[in-house]
Amino acid sequence: MDDSDSGSGPVRLGEPGLAWWFVGLAVFVTLAWVGLSYLGWLVFGLFTYYVARPIARRLEPRAGSASLAAGLTLAFIIVPIVLFLAAFLSIAVGQALELLSGTSGRAILARLPLPTQTLPSDPAEVIVVVLQDPTFTTALSEFGVVVGAAGATLFNAFLALIFAFFLLTSGDALAGWFRTNVFGADSLAADYLRRVDRGLTSVYFGYTLTIFAVIVLAAVIYTVFNLVAPGDLTIPQAVLLAVVTGIFTLIPLLGRSIVYAFIVALLAVQALAVDPTLLWVPAAFFALMVLVFDNVIRTYVRPSLSGRAYHVGLVMFAYLLGPALFGWYGIFLGPLVMVVSVEFITDVLPRMAQVGTDSPGETAPDDDSDPSVDDTERPERGGESPSG
Repeated sequence: MDDSDSGSGPVRLGEPGLAWWFVGLAVFVTLAWVGLSYLGWLVFGLFTYYVARPIARRLEPRAGSASLAAGLTLAFIIVPIVLFLAAFLSIAVGQALELLSGTSGRAILARLPLPTQTLPSDPAEVIVVVLQDPTFTTALSEFGVVVGAAGATLFNAFLALIFAFFLLTSGDALAGWFRTNVFGADSLAADYLRRVDRGLTSVYFGYTLTIFAVIVLAAVIYTVFNLVAPGDLTIPQAVLLAVVTGIFTLIPLLGRSIVYAFIVALLAVQALAVDPTLLWVPAAFFALMVLVFDNVIRTYVRPSLSGRAYHVGLVMFAYLLGPALFGWYGIFLGPLVMVVSVEFITDVLPRMAQVGTDSPGETAPDDDSDPSVDDTERPERGGESPSG
């Protein structure tokens, strides 16, 4: 009796046939459906991972384990930052709505379809009104919708944090397994994914944090200016204009100067109405922002965070077109699409074009394929950025 009959010998598995390709296609379609269903929160979790990864790696030697470092980073650094930015942006949205509406709260309450002048005082009457008046039942159902939406949002945010925690603790091992068992350590696919990884680190941890840093610093400056400016000169909607200042950081050449000029024009109009001798205030404000604030951003903030991995024009279109195309999560998905596309065009496409023209064994030159090279050491694609 041979080994195959006794079952004691090694069993050689056959090569996957056509049926296994159909199984693989079904698995891929299922994963794609799940991914598209939670696309916004997946890219938010990916963004959280790339923001937290440099911090967690520096904290890991002191924490003693990757899991503890990841948990501490997410709990005490990332989550507070996200909550602060959410509150900050909600204030900016509220100021934008206030600016667009131009109506007072009392006028808004007067237009609400609630019978505020004839509310019953007896509890029994209140129950009757709630049961009979469709206005209150509609408001109650809308309140339930709001509570449900808030609960779903919190649950999805928790899933995004769990996803980021998984990548922080197991991402390197998972990437190593794919390089060894699927792509090959020296394959074009592995090199391309390494480039994408470096690009996402530069964009998510770099450019995004630069924008947020500009927003926060500008909000502090605008608020302090409103407190100390003479003659009751004020910058209206300070938080909203700070958000606009951060977004305009992505615009080449002029960038934040457009916002400064708009604020100076508002202050000049106020100074002319109050006291023309106060025109020195908007002039001093413009000099402070252009000569001091912009130089701090260009010299210290932007180089230390974003580096020069991509031309600022590409980043600008990624951040502006992303939300317009995909919605709220476009601010995270837009840069992802940009990085994946740029790295494919600049690295993979030239090699594909050279297929059949190079001699066997010859590969296209690659001057920055070393994964140890930091993003800040790479020249910016498309040339030096003219913007701060």
